[in-house]
Amino acid sequence: MITFENDIAYYMVKTLVVVVGTLAMMSSCMKIQSKAKKIIILLASYLLWVCIYTFAAMKLLGLTVTLRFCIPALSVPAMLVLYFISNFSPWQAIFNYTMQLSISVMLAVSQTIAVTVLGGGKIVDLMIRLGSYALCIFAEYKLLRRKFMLLDYLPDKSWRTLTFVPIGFTILLFLIGTYPEHYTRSPVATLYIYAVTAVMLLVYVIIFHSLLSQYNLQLSEYTNGILLSQSESFQKQLEAINSTEEQIKILRHNMRYDYIVVSDMLTAGDISGALEYLGTVGQRLDNAKKVSYCSNSTANAILAYYIESAESKGIVTEVHFSMPENIDIDIIDLTATVANALDNAVNACARVVGKQKKLRIRTTENKQYIVEIANNYEGTVSFDEDGLPVSKESGHGIGTRSISAFARKNNAVLDYDITDEWFKLRIVLPNGKK
Repeated sequence: MITFENDIAYYMVKTLVVVVGTLAMMSSCMKIQSKAKKIIILLASYLLWVCIYTFAAMKLLGLTVTLRFCIPALSVPAMLVLYFISNFSPWQAIFNYTMQLSISVMLAVSQTIAVTVLGGGKIVDLMIRLGSYALCIFAEYKLLRRKFMLLDYLPDKSWRTLTFVPIGFTILLFLIGTYPEHYTRSPVATLYIYAVTAVMLLVYVIIFHSLLSQYNLQLSEYTNGILLSQSESFQKQLEAINSTEEQIKILRHNMRYDYIVVSDMLTAGDISGALEYLGTVGQRLDNAKKVSYCSNSTANAILAYYIESAESKGIVTEVHFSMPENIDIDIIDLTATVANALDNAVNACARVVGKQKKLRIRTTENKQYIVEIANNYEGTVSFDEDGLPVSKESGHGIGTRSISAFARKNNAVLDYDITDEWFKLRIVLPNGKK
């Protein structure tokens, strides 16, 4: 087979193409969070090392031995570089990188075979490698990136267990390809490589299908939990309303008696006693007041539940919430979304230290119905390529995705904004009214 091992200069070019292609495959399913200057310095330093290692190893050791040391010499540094510029947890990073490395190994083998079958020279070799990596990167970005991003909910210890799968396949492919001799000199080794690849791809499909099913189940359980909270808070509100109405009935019944008592005191000249008695009546009236944030009972129940939770955590709340009587949105979906947003806001606001904790809830009903939930927060907030906030805590972020799903379903616009130490979420519903 054609390997160009006798032309060290071109072999270095070919190695750079494979390395850069592999790095791009790895990057296609991860979130870059570092500044451009840091990324350029790290990648330039790494590629310089690739050139130095390839030249020295090919000169001194030959092709087979050079490939045998590729994992510790080239692959591990690549994983470290990409880990430092991404926001993956450690084991999730290793899973992604080794999975992509195992696929890249198979891709490189297929490229060599294709060049040999076509009897091509260096230009054909370069075109095949560039073209196949470009297609693979494009396919992964379009088909896998979003799905892989959904898997952030897994804790790092779960990734630790899963990581042994791609690590095992990668090591196995390198062993078959280089021991006892290079696969280009052993047709049987090439056959084994493709057999292992078929099993590897099947295992990857099963793993991702299982993880995505688990994600959908967790999302469903989270939504059910929100709905249960809605139900419980609504029940509490109904109990509070019923209790208040009963108190008002009693107050009305006793009003005539209160009038007689105050009249008698005033007739007797006991002005201070009458004022004191009126004070107790006023106190009873205040105790009978029910908190009402919104005329819609379902929305009011949710607001009352989370505002009570916020105030119990020392958060100062400001509420100006209303809902159109005839709104072209499923009320359960809308209140579940508001509940998700309030849950995130209360949790973020509760972590504020050294200053007043604030939560603000507003709505506007001009041409569009807009819900704005704002809170102050601690630390920094990162956003993904879709403009959604990224949780730094493993296992979190389901609520944000639920809000995003609501927006897609109802053609709503989500606007996340950070201004003057306020984190703001605006849910804009075009054609909010019927």
